[in-house]
Amino acid sequence: MSLSYRPEIDGFRALAVTTVVLFHAKIPGFENGFIGVDIFFVISGFLITSIIAREQAGEGFSYGRFVMRRVRRILPALVVVMLACIPFAWWLMLPDPLENFGQSLVATAFSANNILLWLTSGYWDLSSDFKPLLHTWSLGVEEQFYILYPMLLVLALRLPIRACYILMAAMAALSFWLMVRALQTDPAAAFYLLHYRAWQLLIGGIAGLLAMRSGVGDRPGLAGLGLALVMGALVPLPGMPMAVTLALATVGAAFYLLWARSGSAVTWVFTRRPVIFVGLVSYSFYLWHQPVFAFLRVGRLDHPTYLHFAAGILLAFALAVLSWRYVERPFRSARTTGNRTLWSFVGPGMIVPVALGLALYLGKGYSQRLNYPPDTGEAGLTVAYNERIRRILPRDFSGDAGNKPVVLIAGNSFARDFSNVVLEAGLGDRLTLLYRDDLGICSDNWTDKEREFVARLDMLVFASGGYLNDCLPSLIAATTPLELPVYMIGPKHFGNNLNPLVRYSPERRAETRLKIPAPVQAINTRQIEQLGDLYIDLISVLSPDGRTIRVADSRGVLLTTDRVHLSRAGAVYVAEELPDLFPELYDLAGLSPAGAHSED
Repeated sequence: MSLSYRPEIDGFRALAVTTVVLFHAKIPGFENGFIGVDIFFVISGFLITSIIAREQAGEGFSYGRFVMRRVRRILPALVVVMLACIPFAWWLMLPDPLENFGQSLVATAFSANNILLWLTSGYWDLSSDFKPLLHTWSLGVEEQFYILYPMLLVLALRLPIRACYILMAAMAALSFWLMVRALQTDPAAAFYLLHYRAWQLLIGGIAGLLAMRSGVGDRPGLAGLGLALVMGALVPLPGMPMAVTLALATVGAAFYLLWARSGSAVTWVFTRRPVIFVGLVSYSFYLWHQPVFAFLRVGRLDHPTYLHFAAGILLAFALAVLSWRYVERPFRSARTTGNRTLWSFVGPGMIVPVALGLALYLGKGYSQRLNYPPDTGEAGLTVAYNERIRRILPRDFSGDAGNKPVVLIAGNSFARDFSNVVLEAGLGDRLTLLYRDDLGICSDNWTDKEREFVARLDMLVFASGGYLNDCLPSLIAATTPLELPVYMIGPKHFGNNLNPLVRYSPERRAETRLKIPAPVQAINTRQIEQLGDLYIDLISVLSPDGRTIRVADSRGVLLTTDRVHLSRAGAVYVAEELPDLFPELYDLAGLSPAGAHSED
């Protein structure tokens, strides 16, 4: 039994997709545009529950028929988008982003990109702005929901209707509670995983049951309240908890779906033909917008302008209209496209991205495309090279240090960067080098054990992302009586986006200079003024003018792959300049800077 068409729902879809698109374009005022996905979840729960309940009350629910409808609705357009992304990713992306893209191809094909994004989230995660298939996480949530929910709902519908409502409400409440807890402990899980998102689909489902069973009709006041809640969630308010924002959007969407009807003042905008049309193509629009935006960012050295994004939105919408007209509509109808034709398209259309995705992942993004010299080896790597310091350098030393001066390099990944520089400079044989990431820069916070440890050092070197730190004066004051030299390593930043360099020749990369972001320039200048000789200015050896920075060595090998950390080639490059940059370290090692240069 089919549902009667409600154009005000398609108009509501238009609102949802528009907010998401403007959010991903980073348009001011739409910082909360992500709630468009929450609206989609509620709409999906509402419609899927209504369909299943009507079929169960009529000729009976068929899980196979349900799955085929979902396949027809979701997969053909998704296949087209995935295949369209592959050549652009190969052409535009550096090895690390391309390897990540390969993972996302496989995960998306198996409805699991939400799980992949959760597993790979963290410090070294690639910026979401550069992920063409980032948005398919929401498809993963919905598709996982579609696997479990129909049979659970069929069983629940055998209960008295009140018991069915109580059961669904209890599951929604449990999911919401789990999400609130996860927002404090694992925000990525709370955002991406099904059991933290199920409450939104379930609230939509409860609204769908109420609409079908109770015959609720047009109530403009309640529909207007729902719309007001959604619009309120869209407004970014300082201090507003994320759970409250999501709850406002979810409950507001459910109210709208329950009580909004065509012909009322509340739905006037949403029932205009242009708005309805945007809603009709909203799925394809959602699929295309993120790849267009991601490749727009990946393909440029600088930030795209709002004009670029305006053109990107128009392009994404044009692709959406074509996709809707020539892919979505034909494949959605079994009369137009039979199952054999459907699977002959979807089957290979899924196998090809999976195969190519595995190849990109196992091939580590094919660094051969960079045309590095044959003896380069792993010089272009960043993450593994940075993390190796945890294995190479000890955290402490006991007893005799072999009469070698003891130098602690403390801090986060930026300290590990500098540790690599010191090792590439060959100072590991003349110094006892230690690395720790748990020694705070605020000396007032040190434990007695940490103070005793620091007192045994010959030099303390800090490097961290937080350079404007009020604790520096107290740190210097605390270490001065110990006659312990303390130095701060400055930042480095290799521009907005390095991906276009994959299309450069090695010679051109060696000559390329990118703009250092203004905030990093300001931090560096301020720290030079504040710390003087205690500050090690890395930008001075990487930048000819303090405003632009080199990105590759003389052979065209990239000094970084993530814009802020050094590859091995980057560490070697800085190590060659270390005698002039940090002569005090060479004095401690019993080497003169001039002697170090002569040995080189």
